[in-house]
Amino acid sequence: MKWLFHIIGLILLLFVALCVAGYFIPARQVVDANVQLDADPYTVFEVVSDLKSYPEWSGIGGPESEWVFGGAADGTGQTAAWQSGARFGSLEILQSTPGEFVLVRTIGPLGEQKVTLAIQESGAMTNFLIEAQRDLGGFPYIGRVAALRQNVATQEAMDRAAIGLEQMTVAQN
Repeated sequence: MKWLFHIIGLILLLFVALCVAGYFIPARQVVDANVQLDADPYTVFEVVSDLKSYPEWSGIGGPESEWVFGGAADGTGQTAAWQSGARFGSLEILQSTPGEFVLVRTIGPLGEQKVTLAIQESGAMTNFLIEAQRDLGGFPYIGRVAALRQNVATQEAMDRAAIGLEQMTVAQN
């Protein structure tokens, strides 16, 4: 019977330790990727502001995913949903400014996040920044500890998207 109390005590101690560790982790997770593109900002904007181009460059859903598009024909208000096996998600363009940025809300295996696709002209090149922000919730803060693992997956997704956009804009030139 004594071993049962030891196990219960260890479980409670682990729970309290995770809560304390999570308290010190920021409530918002921010992940980004940056790439320089050999294309003008408006060409890049045309690609990132059209959800129908996302299967080609973003890596969202994977190569075998099925996509459905809706909402506005272009710009703000576009929506898309994808499915690949048991995984699925959706995207919606919330805001866009031609030649500058596109703000997209995504919901998928990594949860809900807002992704900013920023474009800035830099001489003959265009700087492209993808930044994903996700709110991690509050007490008991254990979700913040679990999100550390998601941070790596989000960074890999951002890197794939940056490389995919770079390859797509090179092919268009």
